[in-house]
Amino acid sequence: MKRSLIILLVVTGIAVTAFAQKPDSTAKPAPKLGDAPTALPSAKTVIDKYIAAIGGRDALKDRRSRYQTGTIELSPMGLKGTVESFSRSDDRSLTKLNIDGVGEILEGYDGTTAWTVNPIQGSRVKEGKELLQTKRNSTFRRELDIDKIYSSLRVRGIEKVGDRDTYVVVASSGSLPDDIMYFDTETGLMLRSDGIAITPEGEQAITSFLEDYRDVDGIKTAYKVRAKTPAFEIITLVTGIKYGVAMEDAIFSRPK
Repeated sequence: MKRSLIILLVVTGIAVTAFAQKPDSTAKPAPKLGDAPTALPSAKTVIDKYIAAIGGRDALKDRRSRYQTGTIELSPMGLKGTVESFSRSDDRSLTKLNIDGVGEILEGYDGTTAWTVNPIQGSRVKEGKELLQTKRNSTFRRELDIDKIYSSLRVRGIEKVGDRDTYVVVASSGSLPDDIMYFDTETGLMLRSDGIAITPEGEQAITSFLEDYRDVDGIKTAYKVRAKTPAFEIITLVTGIKYGVAMEDAIFSRPK
């Protein structure tokens, strides 16, 4: 999920600028409340089941780096492109997007500085809430450190995602907007997430659907993510994942 969030943060800011489509996204997503059971599991129980479902704590702890490739498509604009991401266990990350008709977009975090370079907005360093959100989304072992990333977690109730029942977990952390995550009550897998992407153009509401989970070296990952904003949809398809790839510090540094 983390890589998809990074892609969304990058593309949302670009798309708003490039196509002058500014969605009404000042409010947080407000999913409909379902009929909650008399006794809901704790947030810890839900998260623990999710960790077990995607491979378990030991498998996640063993990973030191991750390299991922994929394709993206933006509709209704009809734009297509490729995505390449690098992430390391010290929470450094880099995402490279190449969008037809737009060019190359770089989004990086070197452990201290978050930066972005693109042909429309140029090069800049992130500050304030945008920096905090990038830092949070760059957490390599996000699933294992979820209690550190967020100051509070609570199960709001049960809601449908498609035809599946899900536990809805509201995650809060300081001054950043809440994240809302939907976990299948049976399989434990995350099927949906709602959030607010912080960009220079404003706050953009995003709902992401995680589909086609596949096992790679003992860890399950959603190979398809459909992300919807009020103005457009981004479909990300993973084409490859490799763990344990050597990554030099320079990869994550802001270009001079």
